[in-house]
Parts: sequence; C-alpha cells; structure tokens
Amino acid sequence: MAIHETEERNGKLRTVMKLEPGERVALCRCMRSAEFPFCDGTHKSIEGSAGPAIVEALEAPVEEGATDK
Repeated sequence: MAIHETEERNGKLRTVMKLEPGERVALCRCMRSAEFPFCDGTHKSIEGSAGPAIVEALEAPVEEGATDK
C-alpha cells in the first residue's frame, strides 16, 4: 500500500510517496479530492479536463532510452 507523508517546506506543502514494486496509484490533479493526494473521482463532477496522474512503481529499473509507446 502506498505510504505518503506531507510536510511543509519553505512555506509550501510537499508530499512524498513511497510505493512497493509493481504498485500503481492515481494521484489527484483537480485539487478537490476528499482522499488527497489520491484521486477519488471528484474531477468527473467539476468543469475542466483534469484527470488523475497515474503513477506506477516498476518491478525493474527502466533502461535508458526505452519507451512504453
């Protein structure tokens, strides 16, 4: 399960996420999630085109120059 810590640095909030290998999370970009920093789908009910940022911790390091396209 993703572990997150939010701390204040230089007057700004900073969130650090720690994921297990292979773990995948959806992070809020609309800034209105009740589960912030995780996405709870709130973006679907507000104006705009923001959706979640999907972050995945890979099982193995990505080789330089490799793409997933």
